[in-house]
Amino acid sequence: MAQFKRKVQNFGKSLLFPISLMSFMAIFLGLSAALQNPNIIQIIPILENNIIQNILGFIRKLAGLPFGYLPILFALSIPLGMVKRDKAVAVYSAVVGYLALLIGMNYVLNLQGITAETTSMEYLIETLNMSEVDATLRNSLFTETLGIFVYNTNVIGGIIAGITTVFIHNEFRRTELPESLSFYSGKKFVPIMTAIILAIIGMGITYVWPLINNLIVSIGELISESGSLGIFLYGFAERLIVPTGLHHILNQTFRFTALGGLLNADGNTIVGALNIYLFQLEHGMVFSPDVTAYLAQGKILYMIFGMPAAVFAMYRAALPEKRKQLLNFFIPGLTAVILTGITEPIEFTFIFISPILWLLNSIFAGISFLVPALLDVTIGNVQGGIIDWLVFGVLQGLETKWYIYLVVGPIFFGVYYFSFKYIIEKFNILTLGKNEQDFENEELDTKDDSSSSISETGQYIVEGLGGVDNINDIDNCISRLRVEVLDAGLIDEKLINKTKPNGIIRPDKNIIHIVYGGAVTQMRNHVDDYMYNSKKGDDRSEEA
Repeated sequence: MAQFKRKVQNFGKSLLFPISLMSFMAIFLGLSAALQNPNIIQIIPILENNIIQNILGFIRKLAGLPFGYLPILFALSIPLGMVKRDKAVAVYSAVVGYLALLIGMNYVLNLQGITAETTSMEYLIETLNMSEVDATLRNSLFTETLGIFVYNTNVIGGIIAGITTVFIHNEFRRTELPESLSFYSGKKFVPIMTAIILAIIGMGITYVWPLINNLIVSIGELISESGSLGIFLYGFAERLIVPTGLHHILNQTFRFTALGGLLNADGNTIVGALNIYLFQLEHGMVFSPDVTAYLAQGKILYMIFGMPAAVFAMYRAALPEKRKQLLNFFIPGLTAVILTGITEPIEFTFIFISPILWLLNSIFAGISFLVPALLDVTIGNVQGGIIDWLVFGVLQGLETKWYIYLVVGPIFFGVYYFSFKYIIEKFNILTLGKNEQDFENEELDTKDDSSSSISETGQYIVEGLGGVDNINDIDNCISRLRVEVLDAGLIDEKLINKTKPNGIIRPDKNIIHIVYGGAVTQMRNHVDDYMYNSKKGDDRSEEA
């Protein structure tokens, strides 16, 4: 069970590769779309210049790159995130496998007489006498992906290819064939088996995909019928499972499947809240509040107003002599959450010490999604920080109702602050700064860029994990180091705490997550440098 949980977490983490590219490109897509908006051009006439518009048009086209190739990006990212050895072989095999999946589907469809011509709107209406609605639904089942006519499996096809590639890679990368075929042994055998197996899976998909498509549509309809309660539960659940790292999977489900919505446009079916929003953004369409309800607009109240309110509540509850240190501690985290939407540096300071605050925090997150939805706000993208509010709200015009946050935000801040402060005082919760020993530990000088400072930081972490030889695997997501050790008994959290992490999580016996928030990349570099230098030193000793 623990191993399965780790695999699910690694899967959720791997999805961050295409998501990070999408969120980055979405900013430029949003900016360029806004600056090509006729209403904005009227306000800033210089934007009418042909050169400026051509540049903006190119930026807009380039920024749309990941959204047109999402399935293959997902197919690539899954082995990249989940495979531990020979990642390059796995990623290459995923490309081969995804193409084989498409070819397998296309071959069976051709045998069934299903082609781009026989599923065109004109053929369905004029030859088969279908109604326009039925013809649209039939036509939307199919698409051309990388020039190959197939069922429109969208991101799910990429996920199937990615996950299958991981299993095939782990199973066959050490395969030894008979001497006459030895050239194809080992790593070379992985893409061969991937092509064969995924081609067969592609053939099978042609028989089950119509049923799956109908099921997904039914589930999406059921969720949509939940109305406001469903939107609240989405925000509540997302925050509740943040410590497990599984919230990424919940997000992707609504962003890229029918649970987040369906849109029929130009004979194509756009699936998932984020895909629909970005399609509407790229084509200058009116944004749908039913779609954006699951996107960035639901996080803005929570991140821009809620997280600062939580920090202010902890600041007021702290001992007077500790307040300045507490504020200095939280400033980087507040900057990160307001600008980028990374909440862990703040959340992890209280959700592990108080189930009540954890639950209350999740309830407010649900409200943060519910209120904009009830007021028909239409702000998309995924991060939820102030950049999203500006780019996808303010710059897209008054129709997004971005101004509502200026009124509701301070109210949300006040309710959040007084609720947190009351709970902290009522149950005497020892949030940061309430203990006289807080901030009294020996501080690590992270401002010094010298090699000795870097070595010391890396040394505290590595030795705290039981030493180089005790680390079986180390990786990181956007906010935490994820480490698998051989012997959990060798972990020394006191040493790790000298590096001032925002939290330490022990999800399984031999797994430890060290939360650093926005500083995680810097800390990973310290660890890698220390481990590299340690191993190099060992090699020199052996040579001597």
